[in-house]
Amino acid sequence: MNLRLPIAEKPRRVRGFSFLENVRRTPRENWLLGVAAGLLYLAAILAVRWLAPLTDEVTHYSQIWLFVQGQWRVLPELTTLPGYHLVVAAILDACGAVSLQDARLASAAFGLCAAAGFHALRARLWPGTQALATAQLLALPILAPLLFIAYTDVLALALLLWATWASVARRHWLAAALLLGMVMVRQHWVLWSGLLALLALRDQDLRSALRDWRTSLAEVAPYLLPVLAFVAFWIGNGSISLSPSQSALHPDLSLHTGNVLLALVVVALLLPLQVAQQLAAAWPLARARPLLLAWPLFVFVAFWFGFGADNPYNSALPGYYLHNRLSQAINGMPWMRAAAALLAALAAVALATIRLRPRLGHWLLPFAAAFLAASWLVELRYVMVPLVLWLALREHAPRRLEWATLALWLLLATWILRGVLAQRLFL
Repeated sequence: MNLRLPIAEKPRRVRGFSFLENVRRTPRENWLLGVAAGLLYLAAILAVRWLAPLTDEVTHYSQIWLFVQGQWRVLPELTTLPGYHLVVAAILDACGAVSLQDARLASAAFGLCAAAGFHALRARLWPGTQALATAQLLALPILAPLLFIAYTDVLALALLLWATWASVARRHWLAAALLLGMVMVRQHWVLWSGLLALLALRDQDLRSALRDWRTSLAEVAPYLLPVLAFVAFWIGNGSISLSPSQSALHPDLSLHTGNVLLALVVVALLLPLQVAQQLAAAWPLARARPLLLAWPLFVFVAFWFGFGADNPYNSALPGYYLHNRLSQAINGMPWMRAAAALLAALAAVALATIRLRPRLGHWLLPFAAAFLAASWLVELRYVMVPLVLWLALREHAPRRLEWATLALWLLLATWILRGVLAQRLFL
């Protein structure tokens, strides 16, 4: 049953809304967004700069420090390939600086590179919406704290966003090189190479691409480069996790529902206006074809019986880690599970009906499900990756809703950053 096509492929009008409304913008508005985002970004850098090390920063900075000192051994607890650590160590060594604060500045610079990649991708896919969409990215509550700390995620995200832009722009070898760099930073993100190979087919549907398989194969061949590099690492290392001591908590080839279902809840909480708009648009179709109501009902039941967060790390400090607090509340309180299941069901309808570009962009959803299902540990950082890609590919709602979303995210991001600064919570 395909719920997406009957609504998502309609002409560009929903209850009197035309896509042209989204491209009405002025240089003044863009300047306002740019200056405001820049000032807030600088304020966040200064606020976080002297904060004590946060959770995994201890491991990441220790590895960077070893490289700066010319000690090329890898810490036994490091789970990712040390590409991020080598890049930051090279930057710090060139600048004559070795402090955690300087490592955080490098990560903040990677955040700007990620924003630039997102802006370029959005400008190519949905021209006229890139300024507001990029401001939303910088305010995304589950990304904002990561922009200013020494974590691997933001560099990997910058490489992924620019690789996606390169794929859509038909610069396939550049996309493959960027994906290879991404694998050197976070090796399990290699899955996105498959999505970008599909996006490389431009506006063909999959059936047409298969018919013209010789041309299609030539276009997607570069994307085998990061995949082969990952397979070589996997065989040589014996597990996807670089750390043998951590491999039991990050098992290979195991599927889990926790992050997939949590992602739906996050979408409903962060995009309530867009979800409500899509529900209103879907209701006439559901009345005409009641069988479509089975889709949200299925998601509700799947969440009720399928959500779980049983990784040992998901029981650690639920008062501090936001993802553990949320998952433990869902696990422990029936009313929270029911509320989360309802939100997940509503978000599933919205995701199935919001239009994505390019034409094969809808393949993002199954790739996102596979990416999230591969992680046993339930964590908001994992949800961040497919969510950012979806934000880049999606059609915007009316501008007043998108501005309201920006305001909501600024409030939530401020609340999270205040908690991080007070050392009361972390993602």
